[in-house]
Amino acid sequence: MSLQAVSPLARRVFLANLVAQIGIVVTGGLVRLTDSGLGCDTWPQCNNTDWTPHEAVSHHAYIEFGNRMLTYVVGAIAVACVVFAYRQLPRRRDITTLAWVQIGTVAGQAGLGGITVLTDLHPMAVASHLLLSMLLIGSAVMLYERAGEGDAPARLLVRPEIRWFGYGTVALAGALIVVGTLVTGTGPHAGDLKAKRFDLDIDQIAWLHADLAFLLLGAAIALALALRVTDAPLAAQHRVWWLLGVLVPQGLLGYVQYFNGLPEWMVLVHMWGATLTVVTATRVLFGLRVRADAATEAEEPRPAVEDREPVATRY
Repeated sequence: MSLQAVSPLARRVFLANLVAQIGIVVTGGLVRLTDSGLGCDTWPQCNNTDWTPHEAVSHHAYIEFGNRMLTYVVGAIAVACVVFAYRQLPRRRDITTLAWVQIGTVAGQAGLGGITVLTDLHPMAVASHLLLSMLLIGSAVMLYERAGEGDAPARLLVRPEIRWFGYGTVALAGALIVVGTLVTGTGPHAGDLKAKRFDLDIDQIAWLHADLAFLLLGAAIALALALRVTDAPLAAQHRVWWLLGVLVPQGLLGYVQYFNGLPEWMVLVHMWGATLTVVTATRVLFGLRVRADAATEAEEPRPAVEDREPVATRY
C-alpha cells in the first residue's frame, strides 16, 4: 500500500510543534537576559517550600516559573504530534519515529533544565540546554518536511557534489551555533549575577564566532550560485535564498550588538535569529531532493539525467 503525505491537519500540528520549540528558546533567552535564571532556585519546586511563586517573591521568580510552565505546553503539543502520527493510515514509520523524538527530547530538556538550575546556571549546563533545543528545532523541521512527502526513494534534484556541499553548509551552521553558546557562556548575560562564566577571552571567542559566520555566509552564497549555474529547480534555489535572508541580518545584528555593549533586546532578537538559521538550513537539505508517493513514482518516467537518479537518504 502506498504511503502518502499526512493529512493537512497533522502537518499543522507538526508546524505548531516547530513554532512552540522556537518560542521556548526565545522565552528561555528572556529568562537569562532579565537575570531570572535562579528566580526559582530549586527544581522541580520553585523554592524549598513552594511549587509556585507567591506574592512575597520578586518578579524574577514569575519569569522563571512562566518559562517552566511553557514546557508543559510544548510537551502537550509533542504528545499531539505522536497522536496524529499514529492516526495516519496507513501508518508511516518515519513519521511516528520523528514524532516520538519530539517527546523524548522535550523530556530531556525538562531534566536538563533542572540540572541547569541545580548547578546554579553553570555555563556548560546552559550551553547544553540551548544546543539540545536547537537539535529539537531541527528534528521538528524534519518532521514537518517528511510529513509533506511520500515514501518513494529520494531522488536528487541537483548534482551529487552540490548535495554534499549542502551538508557542509549545514555543518558550518551547527559549528556557528556551538561557538555561539561559548560566547554566551563567556559574556555578561549569565542569567544571574552569581552564575559562573567560561574562563575564555570574550573578544577572541566572539571574533571566532564572527569568522564562522563569514564562512557560513560565503558557503551559502556559493551554494546559491552552484544551484543557479546548474539550473537546479527554483524551489531548491529559493530555500537557499531564505537561508541567506536570515544570515545577512543575523550577522549585521551580531556586529551591532557587540559594538554597543550587548543590549538585552538585541541579544534576544539574535537568539531568535539563531533558531531561524537552524530552520532555514535544515530546509535547504530537503529542497535538494524530492520524495513522491510510491504509486505516483511508479507511473511517472524516470529522469534521463544521470545526476538525478534515485538516491537513498536518511532524512
